[in-house]
Amino acid sequence: MHLSHPGMLVMPAKRYHEDKAIGHTGIVKMLKSPAHFREYLDYPHHQTPAMAFGSAVHSFILEPERFSKEVAVAEKFDRRTKEGKEAAAKFEAENQGKSLITSEELATLTLIRAAVHSHHGADKLLSRGDAELSVFWNDPATGIACKCRPDWFNGDVITDLKSCVDASAAGFSRAIATLGYDVQAAFYVDGVKAATGMELPFIFIAAEKEPPHAVAVYRADPEVIEVGRRKYRAALHLLKWCQESGSWPAYQPGGEIEFISLPRWAANTDDFKLEDFELYAA
Repeated sequence: MHLSHPGMLVMPAKRYHEDKAIGHTGIVKMLKSPAHFREYLDYPHHQTPAMAFGSAVHSFILEPERFSKEVAVAEKFDRRTKEGKEAAAKFEAENQGKSLITSEELATLTLIRAAVHSHHGADKLLSRGDAELSVFWNDPATGIACKCRPDWFNGDVITDLKSCVDASAAGFSRAIATLGYDVQAAFYVDGVKAATGMELPFIFIAAEKEPPHAVAVYRADPEVIEVGRRKYRAALHLLKWCQESGSWPAYQPGGEIEFISLPRWAANTDDFKLEDFELYAA
């Protein structure tokens, strides 16, 4: 049973993803380059193993009914025997179209779910609300159709569940910067406001993939939102220009030849002393 959230729509994931409005993933592609965004639109990519695992974590914790319908634990069969072949055929028929995971992966998902709910803050956030409500709006500055689909929404906050390598504050802040989570936070905050009139906090639940599956909960601070907002707004203006011009350039729109330098960390030679290398030449 879904809570009542005017402006938030209940719809199948397939229908949401088929809508031509731009979402967070498209924004991140656009920030890489218009050419990368065009490739993303024209040739949808299959999920990587990391993406598939992240989706499994999400549905196992937030949508257990959907998980049971769409995911099956792969069984091992001795296909050298008649009985094994028959059992395999029956399993495949009963689970046609489902994603398959191993029993070891299911055990990991179970541990991650337990870790999430053992964190008081995370458990409280997920104690009421709905998963995967859809939001659609038109960006007021560009007129571009936009969409988002929060992991979890309870009317008070927007919550996003992330499986990650490092849930510490230092580690997860790096993930926010490198994976475009700042863009996502700002885009979702503004999208929900456009659809519902409510400007709500954006919360990350970060859960580590490896034991001990440490969990941490973070609220995106104003700087995260503001930086992400500047990025996604630049992407939307660039998208409008591309649509109007019919041009979808990559990194150097004019075919420039540029100087390239080492990143600052690689240019630091303080740790390299000539006498250290002279030892090898002696």
